[in-house]
Amino acid sequence: MIDAHVHLDVRSFEDLEKMALAGIEKVVTCAHNPYRMSAPEVYLDHWERLIEVETERGSMAGVEVEVTVGIHPMGYPKDWRRLIEMMPRYLENRDVVGIGEVGLHYLREEEKDLLKEQLKVAMEYSMPVVIHTPERNKERALKEILKILKEVKIEEDLVMIDHINRDTVGLIDMDVYVGLTVQPMKISPEEAVEIVKGYDKRFILSSDLGSLKSDIYALPRTRLLMRREGLERKKILESTYRNARDFYRL
Repeated sequence: MIDAHVHLDVRSFEDLEKMALAGIEKVVTCAHNPYRMSAPEVYLDHWERLIEVETERGSMAGVEVEVTVGIHPMGYPKDWRRLIEMMPRYLENRDVVGIGEVGLHYLREEEKDLLKEQLKVAMEYSMPVVIHTPERNKERALKEILKILKEVKIEEDLVMIDHINRDTVGLIDMDVYVGLTVQPMKISPEEAVEIVKGYDKRFILSSDLGSLKSDIYALPRTRLLMRREGLERKKILESTYRNARDFYRL
């Protein structure tokens, strides 16, 4: 299994070991907003910790850790354009497999500009991009994200729209990857199984482990439920492993 979206820098080493014991072979730790991201230097320190420290912690625990770097819409400095200029040198690192977490949260105009600029970098360097959708106003945010994706004309294979639920999955009219976050604050294993069973899309399951209430066994728990519900083996394998492998080119 591949847990395609976690925030390892706020989780314990013991959590990593438990994930390895549960059969998770790889995780992708995404940049987020763990602090007050008041200056570009804070983001650079965050990206460097993910690349230098979290990959090593994963190796010690028996889990292969890959990294995405990006500027999260919930927290970014005023001079975020400096980060856009500096991002390409981080994309050259062998442990960096994508750009993220990016997206829209409060639906401000500046967030839209920030998203567009990061999508342009993704296109220029042919890097997968992980796009955040908020808990509130998810439908409105998703519609705006889809509009922006079409406007910049990004290749659909480069995009995963994350944190989708049963109310929004039907709105996705592009052949992008669809992230299902199995977490107490987002969707349950039962809802994830219902969505995978009911729609023919390129689903990627993840736990989005972070500082809030999370389930380190989200993927194995959901995979077990899929088997109990009689989902075809192909769908189980795709949503818990193959699609993430293909998206991130692991």
